[in-house]
Amino acid sequence: PSGGGPGGGFGGPGGGDFGRARLQLGLFHTWRFRDTVLIRPGLPELDLLDGGRIGARGGAPRHQVEAQAGLTKNGFGARVTADWMSATSLRADPLGAPSADDLSFGSLTTVNLRLFADLSAQRNLVKDMPWLRGFRLRLSVDNLFDARPRVRDVSGLTPLGFQPDLLDPLGRTITLSIRKQFR
Repeated sequence: PSGGGPGGGFGGPGGGDFGRARLQLGLFHTWRFRDTVLIRPGLPELDLLDGGRIGARGGAPRHQVEAQAGLTKNGFGARVTADWMSATSLRADPLGAPSADDLSFGSLTTVNLRLFADLSAQRNLVKDMPWLRGFRLRLSVDNLFDARPRVRDVSGLTPLGFQPDLLDPLGRTITLSIRKQFR
């Protein structure tokens, strides 16, 4: 190599370019210390971390974690993402004392998978079958393990209207896409 100095990072000596493959990793953590909403002046603030809500799914989760991993090589690739959010609660009277109508929303983890093949990168294949130039396949699986939100009242039962299939009617979805670019 030119430049005379040692290389660094994944492409330099001691690193690894994984045979021209690319590996991408990411990890993100959101930690909410305070999350309040003032509906209008004169009213008390709603504490979204302690049972207050402005949407359909309980309050705001105190913790959210997102992990990502992706690997690509020679036109083939895979990507996995995982998202986790901590449990939340919904208080029937967010400004008053706890009651029998309070709800608990369990923590939720969802995993998504993407696989793709860019057949244009396969020179021998394209040479034998030129119509594959510009051809790309992708398989996507969202919510791979069909995770659904779980809601319980103080007696441990799921209230009507909060069944997992009503809160997330799609669950796991599988998509196959085929793309062909004409040149």
